[in-house]
Amino acid sequence: MSAERMTVEEMSKKYPNEWLFIIEPKVRTNTTHLVSGIVQVHSKSRDDVYEASRKFKGDASIKFTGDRTTQEQRPKMPLYRPRNLN
Repeated sequence: MSAERMTVEEMSKKYPNEWLFIIEPKVRTNTTHLVSGIVQVHSKSRDDVYEASRKFKGDASIKFTGDRTTQEQRPKMPLYRPRNLN
């Protein structure tokens, strides 16, 4: 992969309907909203990107550039739901 920093919009255009492993992510101040980063790995397979993430140490992000409403594109992990501690 190239070491070119791209915005989220540029990533979506260059890698449509793909999973991206993004290093050196930049996020909006006081949020977790991804603004830009460097695409280290891209693939149609979510598993390829998850495998790359296991081997990486440092700040990174995973993003899917397509429609996330299909069953195949939903996260493997269950959604976190905090318990009522009262």
